[in-house]
Amino acid sequence: MKTPKSIQIEIFDHPDELITKAKETAQKYGVHFLGDTDQGVIKGFGFKADYLFQENVLTITVFRKPAFLPWTTVEEKVRALVNMDPR
Repeated sequence: MKTPKSIQIEIFDHPDELITKAKETAQKYGVHFLGDTDQGVIKGFGFKADYLFQENVLTITVFRKPAFLPWTTVEEKVRALVNMDPR
């Protein structure tokens, strides 16, 4: 992958809750998750991405992904991992 791709998602949960869930999920699957409620890095299984919270928008920029995995699948999985439904 040569060009990074960013995915922006409106967040309805408080960032603390989202980060706690993300760290638990990452640990469960052996993915490295380093960061806080402002920004961080996610690495593992051929992926490298960073994230940034701004107001109620989460921007995830993917720098590396497995070549066999299409972008549509990556975006679908990222959105599924982030709870986008208002409570």
